[in-house]
Amino acid sequence: MSIMKIRTLSLLSTAVAALAPLSAQAQTAPAPAPAAQTDSRDIIVTGARAAQTARAEERAAVNLVNVQAAEDIVKYPDFNAAEALGRIPGVSLAIDTGEGRFVNIRGIDGNLNGTTFGGVTLLNTQPGGTYFGGGGRAVELDTVPIGSIDRLVVRKTGMPDQEAEGLGGSVELTPRTAVGLTKPFFEGTIGGGYQNAHKNGDVFIGEASAGTAFGPNKQFAIVLTGSFHADKRGFDDAEPGLLDAVQPGTPGDRILDSLDLRRYSYNRRRFGFGGEFDWNPDGQNHFYIRANDAGYTESVHRSVLQYRGLGDTTTTNGSVITATGVDAHVTLRDEQETHLNFITAAGGRNDLGKVILDYQLSYTASTYHRDYDRNSTFTRPGQPGFTVAYDNTSLLYPTLSPSGFNPSDPSQFTLTGANNATERAHDREYAAVLNVTVPTTLLGGDGAFKVGGKLRFRDKIDQPNNLSYAGVPATSLSAVLGDGPFTNYYAGTYNVGYAPSISGVRAVLAPLTQFTSAANAVRNASGFFNDTENIYAAYAQYSGKFGKLNVFAGLRVENTDGTYRGTTRTTSALGVDSFSPASRKSSYTNFFPTVQLRYDLAKNFVARATYSTGIGRPGFLQLLSGATVDVGNRAVSVGNPSLKPTTVNAFDGQVEYYLPNSGVLSFGAFDKEFNNYIINGVTRDPNYPGITDGITTITTYTNVASSHARGIEAQYSQKFTFLPAPFDGFGALANVTYVWSKFAIRPGETSRLPGTSPLTYNLSLFYEAHKAQLRLSLSHVDGAIFGVGGASGFDTFEDQRTQLDLTSSYQVTQHMAVYFNAKNLNNSPLRYYEGLPNRTTQREFYEQSYEAGFRFKF
Repeated sequence: MSIMKIRTLSLLSTAVAALAPLSAQAQTAPAPAPAAQTDSRDIIVTGARAAQTARAEERAAVNLVNVQAAEDIVKYPDFNAAEALGRIPGVSLAIDTGEGRFVNIRGIDGNLNGTTFGGVTLLNTQPGGTYFGGGGRAVELDTVPIGSIDRLVVRKTGMPDQEAEGLGGSVELTPRTAVGLTKPFFEGTIGGGYQNAHKNGDVFIGEASAGTAFGPNKQFAIVLTGSFHADKRGFDDAEPGLLDAVQPGTPGDRILDSLDLRRYSYNRRRFGFGGEFDWNPDGQNHFYIRANDAGYTESVHRSVLQYRGLGDTTTTNGSVITATGVDAHVTLRDEQETHLNFITAAGGRNDLGKVILDYQLSYTASTYHRDYDRNSTFTRPGQPGFTVAYDNTSLLYPTLSPSGFNPSDPSQFTLTGANNATERAHDREYAAVLNVTVPTTLLGGDGAFKVGGKLRFRDKIDQPNNLSYAGVPATSLSAVLGDGPFTNYYAGTYNVGYAPSISGVRAVLAPLTQFTSAANAVRNASGFFNDTENIYAAYAQYSGKFGKLNVFAGLRVENTDGTYRGTTRTTSALGVDSFSPASRKSSYTNFFPTVQLRYDLAKNFVARATYSTGIGRPGFLQLLSGATVDVGNRAVSVGNPSLKPTTVNAFDGQVEYYLPNSGVLSFGAFDKEFNNYIINGVTRDPNYPGITDGITTITTYTNVASSHARGIEAQYSQKFTFLPAPFDGFGALANVTYVWSKFAIRPGETSRLPGTSPLTYNLSLFYEAHKAQLRLSLSHVDGAIFGVGGASGFDTFEDQRTQLDLTSSYQVTQHMAVYFNAKNLNNSPLRYYEGLPNRTTQREFYEQSYEAGFRFKF
């Protein structure tokens, strides 16, 4: 970012150093906004933690939103914001290591949706860690503990005074606010847990928030929050490597080329700290400053027994395949990484009578540090190949019978190689916002005009390094023996022998140099980039009420100006690497009109019709200017800085009937028409620069002219208070979304969009009365395309997943409740397959996890 931009923002920051961000736009309002602006931001959220207030916000909004208050968030056994969002209609969850990480809205890739925290754009920590082509924009929502948030808002249709990012929608995470505090309060949670997989009981949960108002007329208020969650989890993972030389659906299509039996141990320490200071000098002026810091540090220990050569020489007898000349390796991964999101914002709101001003300055930084990622390999030098008979017809537990090989004999394995990968990535953004609202009756109804603008200055850097250890001593696995032998791995299906000792392998590697040659110390060209992306936005909108009809219309304009830098790595036919910098600029302007109508059909009956637009900018790795060029193999992997952003024209219709006690019954339909959807693909070029004597295979990204996602949504929530006591505490909740999508996955071939699960739903039966709460929840996500292959048989799919959870609590005293939660009662696994459902490529078991503790409120 230029020195002038930094100085300008510094001066602005000094001028409004104690002011509140526009973020909350409703949260920060000390008094109700004009009646003409009855939208999602005009609810007074001093009671935002209550489900009743959240439902009122949904009803009053002119755009389509779903709101989950803190009161409802704690009714589920969710640890982070991603998992809590997965309970909302139309939101599907992508899990990793047994926890939710990313979310899709209405089936759209999380890289193409927007996320804000208190109104400030939340950034991605690890650009290479996102899914569906590694777009590098999907926010890792597992970095945000639920103890750091007061409510969740999912916007299905955007508004001009909000970011245009969000093809499926956008997410707002609202932190705890000091607005409306009149007396001191304290709330806290302390608990522990047990995870059935690998029998881990080292789980701790601690959350606390406190606040008070003080000064003349209680015009000052402060709130502080903190949360910490630590666990040690383990799970088993089987990853068959299928022989791709055999076409899926033909005889032999389940012959294995390899099999990895991976035993994972994770230790995650998640935290979140924040605070807000408010100043309300009078009923017309409000200022505040806020800061939040959240993230986690995670240590990963993974031991793997690898079978290799299972498809080289085989014979088949019925369903049993016998492979000869098989070899085995043992590997150990010793890794630690840290994800952090820091946000600070200041702003205010001034009611000048005929004009209302609000403004915001913000700074947000997301960082990813991989301090070390040591991978050590133990092989069987001088050992003969052996025979393995296996039956891969079972989707759940493929059988495996080695002959002439004992996995539990560590003396046959010797350390033959080790490498270490490190990475430093940061994503920073400075932003400034100014809005002006003018109430008016110009068009004959109670209304308001609003205009404003926003500046965003962003820089994103990723610096991965791949290093190799020189002079690794030939150390026997017996000399660095860790836990084991694990003879009952994967529910007793396999014997995976011993895991190497973490401390033992570290001691062996400690005195060694980490470079086999100077070239190994060079940045990983395929992942290195240093990008700058600035966005300049302006908008105008009108909101008015004409009897039972609310009319909202407006236009947002955004100019995106980016410079995308990388490194090209060229490997000659002789295997010699050379590196050269690459850079390219990109600039484009987009217009985002919207018209949104809401009509009160009856007292509790609302109808909506909307037209909205949005944008999904290409991912940073998709825009990568650098390339990896392999001259000898005539292969090139390259980003495409000329990619166009994906835009959408979206049409929504919905009817809603509001029931007593925050209940609702609604049904809606939507149609999203995309332009320039981005896909990864392979092209062939006989004249690629620097490569001769053949056709070069180029792996890159390109735009598809048009595609769509169309669907229906329905939700129902009701507490059965009409029943006689004690049955009046029973209730039910259900929501369902079905999406039809289509795009050109390959020339002449169409498919549903990557990441789009056709069917998602949540079902809950609950009891809430007489000091007790009990809830049984079922969530389902259909299968989705996870990775696009060279042909339909080689596309990778994430299988459908259905999970059953239990939550319960009892109010022992006025100030204390006890709770017990159980997660994944049905032991739902994570499974991927290639081409056809019977070609499993990965399957992880997480088993059940339990949590119990106390909640306090004073």
